[in-house]
Formats: sequence, structure tokens, C-alpha cells
Amino acid sequence: MRTSILAITATGCLAGLTGYQAQAADAADGHAAMQMDMGASSARSTQAVGGGEAMFQTIRKLVGRWEAPLPNKKTIVDTFQPFDNGNYMLHEEWVDGKQITSSVFYMVGSQLRVDHFCDYGNQPRYTAKPSADPSVVNLQFRSATDLDTHPRHFHSTTWHLIDATHMTQDWEVLGGPKGRVMVHMDFVRTATSP
Repeated sequence: MRTSILAITATGCLAGLTGYQAQAADAADGHAAMQMDMGASSARSTQAVGGGEAMFQTIRKLVGRWEAPLPNKKTIVDTFQPFDNGNYMLHEEWVDGKQITSSVFYMVGSQLRVDHFCDYGNQPRYTAKPSADPSVVNLQFRSATDLDTHPRHFHSTTWHLIDATHMTQDWEVLGGPKGRVMVHMDFVRTATSP
């Protein structure tokens, strides 16, 4: 692991820069996404895979329990499980048996999106950047709520599903006292169900 992973706090979070504000326009964007035709989400499973859908298929392959060591001798546990017939994926992070974050992965048209509920006290939202390699999911910051009072946040992340039992996550954290921090974590799948 890189030495910058020492920026992870005791609960498994990271540190970074200050000054990002939430984008109010995203509220309307999220509302429009909720009005999506319900039949379209069911039809996705039969459509050809490409773009955001290919990355969503990668996230669907993560179902189960994954573990990565932290520099403080603790272990972060990531769990993944589908809901609504696989139209959404729930991702949870745990340290010392306590849930610290939740994220929901979902499709809006051809875009893979993620809403993250963080122990930093804010709620970043991401859109996956198109990738030629569907085993790589690169999530870019779209907007967030509560950054005015809790500026430290996970700004972007790139995940690489190496094989059925190995995954890496690279995180960029902004908004904290140490400036921009990059963290690398190596996960191993320990179970095929959460």
C-alpha cells in the first residue's frame, strides 16, 4: 500500500482539500431521473452491453464481501448486494463491525451513477466516466449536499476488478486539512454473499 493511505482515519475515511460547494442543479437532475419509465429499467437486462451499462455489469459482479487492510491494523469490509431485480446495487463499508458508509449504483439512460452517503456528513454523487475497459469503473464527482458544513469528501474514485477475487480502489479526497490525498486499497473477496 502507498504511504498516503495513512490519511485514512480510524473509521476508514480519508483526508483532503477545502472549498467545494454543492451544485443545486443536480437536485432537478435527480428528480428527472426518478421520473424515468419503469419499464425501461427492466428492458436494460436484455439490451446489448455498452458504455455505462458495461460498467454496471462490472459492479454487479462484485456481489459479496470484500476486505482490505488498513494501515492502523484494522480491516475495511465492503459488501455489495443487488435489489429491485438487479436494477440497483447497494454498497456498504464497515470497520470494526460498524457501518460507515452506503452507496447506491444505478443507471440513468446510458450513464452509470452513484449516490454516496458518507460518514464525513455529506452526500457526494458521481457519474461514471466512459471507459474502453469495462473492468475499470472511474467515478467522477457530479455534485454533493452538505459540503458547506462538511467540506472533506470523496471526490473521485477508480475501481479495477482484476479478477473474480481481487479488486483495487483508488480514492481522491478533497476538502480536508492535509490537501489533496490519494489512497490505494487492495481488496480480496472473502464471500460471494454479503
